Amino acid sequence: MKQYLLLTSALVASGLLNSGVANAACIKTPTCSSLGYESTTSCTGGLKCPFGNAWNCTFINKITELEKVIENIQKEEALANCKIGDILYHDMTCNTNMVASKTPIGVIFDVTNGLAIAKDEFANLVWGAVVEDVSGVQNSSSVSTSTADWQGFKNTKAMYEADKSGVNYPAIKKVLTYSTTGTEQGQWYLPAAGELQAISTNKDTLNTTLAKIGGTQMSGNYWSSSEQNSGSSYYIGIGNNSSSTGRKVAKNKAKPVINFGSKNKVDVAYNNGASPCLVGSILYSDKKCYSADAQSGKTPIGIVFDANRRTAIALESSKSGMFWGWNGDIPGLTNIENVAKAKQDFNGKANTAAIKAYRSSLTGYPAAGYAYEYKTTGTNAGEWYLPALGELNTVYSNKDYMNYALSLVGKKDIPTDYYHWSSSESSDSYAWDLSFSDGNVYNYDKGRNNHYVRPVLAF
Repeated sequence: MKQYLLLTSALVASGLLNSGVANAACIKTPTCSSLGYESTTSCTGGLKCPFGNAWNCTFINKITELEKVIENIQKEEALANCKIGDILYHDMTCNTNMVASKTPIGVIFDVTNGLAIAKDEFANLVWGAVVEDVSGVQNSSSVSTSTADWQGFKNTKAMYEADKSGVNYPAIKKVLTYSTTGTEQGQWYLPAAGELQAISTNKDTLNTTLAKIGGTQMSGNYWSSSEQNSGSSYYIGIGNNSSSTGRKVAKNKAKPVINFGSKNKVDVAYNNGASPCLVGSILYSDKKCYSADAQSGKTPIGIVFDANRRTAIALESSKSGMFWGWNGDIPGLTNIENVAKAKQDFNGKANTAAIKAYRSSLTGYPAAGYAYEYKTTGTNAGEWYLPALGELNTVYSNKDYMNYALSLVGKKDIPTDYYHWSSSESSDSYAWDLSFSDGNVYNYDKGRNNHYVRPVLAF
């Protein structure tokens, strides 16, 4: 800077700054393109042209390409030292024997693709809470074609993108939120049917290593991430071949899988705050719904069974069976003699109110009385009611999701040893009820049969 000032002073003193000599020293400002700034859009890590809005991305692209080459070399070196049944450690290395300085996180089942199962697993999971085709998951029409599907990571990511509430695909949520020392949420995924078949084929070797590292040995049925159609998904009984079943019916296990030679990761950001009140959502005392996870500091009061009508069942049925009530026609209750029509009755609240209006004390009507007097934190007597048959039938249609959500809040499945009363009347002496063991509907004598009661809340 000092030399620059001295030179300037000298030029001024000599009068050269005002002469043609100074003008001849000026050069034209170069263009961005002439300097190699060829991109018109910005790029992360790129260089910006100092003379305009242009970027040079070549350098960063070369670095990215080099990083991929290095990653592939590292993957090949890692796989060269691994074999099926080896222990996978937290630093993504493998060894046949236990290494005291490292944390075991899984067991390798496929060397070619660098795949390993987790030491842990999850049980009693339904695959999905909705009947729909997941965009991005290719359907396999048969068991034999399902085992050609090795796209477990892609399938899992597609299902996450289809539902970020965590309600519709509980098995996916469990796997994606799993992590260990050395791994993050989103790295583990639900294996496709082909990957799961490879696991099943090597079950004895894998179980031996799982026992060695204190993991859960595999047995029973496990979900894959492969779909058959909008209503069925594939699972495998460990030691057997692939099979398909209704995703809303069965409860199977889920074994997380990781590609330990890849940096693939789903950016998991499930909405753990209040979410839309979907079927299977847990309803809390503040009348807000949350995805299928118990929320600490909040009091659960019900499980949503009808999203459109915003209705939820209580967390428990009555402790024992009870009569519907005295025989006799109740004013305000329509007698429905046909099963199909009875299943269209969604007026449980109005039905219960009619019984209450007929007998204000509800003496002689224990089923309606139990539901009407039921209350929880955040609700009062009179808000809950005896469901109509249409409502009760909807609960049965979503029974698996009800039971799964109930398990998350520490409650038992809906009992199946007795029928459940509805508030729908068949005649002056009979009312409709439903069995949660098979969904069968009957009209029983109101005063001679003991059945359960499951209160319902419209919120």
